Amino acid sequence: MTGYHAICAAISSVGPQDAHATLYLHGQGSRGEQLERLARIHKVTVRRVDRREIDRIGGEKARGAVLVAALAGPSVRTLTDAIASIREQQAIVLVLDHLSDPHNLGAILRSADQFGVDFVVLPSRRAAGKTDAVLRSSAGAAAVVSTVEVPNIAAALEALKKADFWIYGADMTGEPVDQQQLSGRVALVLGSEGEGLSRLVRDRCDTVVRIPTGGTVDSLNVSVSAGILLYEASRQQQRFRDPS
Repeated sequence: MTGYHAICAAISSVGPQDAHATLYLHGQGSRGEQLERLARIHKVTVRRVDRREIDRIGGEKARGAVLVAALAGPSVRTLTDAIASIREQQAIVLVLDHLSDPHNLGAILRSADQFGVDFVVLPSRRAAGKTDAVLRSSAGAAAVVSTVEVPNIAAALEALKKADFWIYGADMTGEPVDQQQLSGRVALVLGSEGEGLSRLVRDRCDTVVRIPTGGTVDSLNVSVSAGILLYEASRQQQRFRDPS
């Protein structure tokens, strides 16, 4: 893992199960010193290495710091466990139907953190996973947002329905999202960058929604769409308040 913010977030999430986490540092500077202090607080091993070694471990994007760890983090749960952990009558779950771009996934996880998503459901195969690019794009959110990997997204939606979640799929042909009641237990489903929602997934959605727009381009980037939909759900559920 590389990137200052991603490493900070990951180190802060380190627990006793992550005893083999190691932070490799090269050079001097305030950020390196801050990372080293944080690592020592969380009992992460720190090793000072030369430039060649840091490039070998983390590649050219390492910029002086690499965290090597098999972080369990908040993602080691089954879907059943994740659903059972939600006690409240209001909840927001985000389901991603085979996104392929790690930068989109990282940006979406960043929005999920900001808007109080309870957990994110990801496919275990044929989709972007928690790579270094995702961790960097998420500015560290990938290390703190709860995620669940499942072999079958359609089956996951059925499990959410049984737990009283209302499933909203995102598609340009849907109903305006601002006219929907997103209170209660809500699951928002977004499709892949090229294909959108698969047929099996769309068939399991209770309601299909769209974001009203007025531009000349035919659609929004999936990470932008996710941020807008999560904001609307979070706003309706009053998950945050303007400090002013």
